[in-house]
Amino acid sequence: MTLSAILTVWSPGPNNILLLSSASKYGIRGNLRFMTGIWSGSLTLMCLSGLFCSTLGAIIPGIQPVMKYLGAAYILYLAWQTCLRLPPSNQVQEKKPTWKMGFFLQMINVKIIIYGLTMFSAYILPYEARVPMLFAFAVYLMILGALGNLIWAIAGNVLKCCYTRHYKLMNTVMALLLVWCSLRIVGVL
Repeated sequence: MTLSAILTVWSPGPNNILLLSSASKYGIRGNLRFMTGIWSGSLTLMCLSGLFCSTLGAIIPGIQPVMKYLGAAYILYLAWQTCLRLPPSNQVQEKKPTWKMGFFLQMINVKIIIYGLTMFSAYILPYEARVPMLFAFAVYLMILGALGNLIWAIAGNVLKCCYTRHYKLMNTVMALLLVWCSLRIVGVL
């Protein structure tokens, strides 16, 4: 679960690319409110994902295997998109990001929404359904995402330059790891 989560939330996505650009302009301190907004939104979505998946599992008991395959298919889709991803642009946003921007970015971030649903349906709910543990896993998933956000923010232009030069290789490695995670979910590996 942890490898799949890290590959998903540490790979380039809306939050990480925006933090990369913004940190190169405003620094880490200038982005703290934005990052805490992202983290608050992420924790909210992880809690909602756990609640949704466990409720759906209680209403439709046989849904768990179906959700596992849907989650694996989504991870394969992410692998394909990762292979196709181009390097980030050199444009930097003009407006300094705020907490509200970070929080609402999460609420519309399809990658994070599907990430939460996939993690809970494929990795957590088959083994644990108690509410306190679901909340603990939501916090854990949010912390993994927060660490990824910090890595991208700290890297700033350094990672941006490296990624721009070697994006095909980096994308291929991330995509292959995602394929591996998808095969593990369905029990092929």
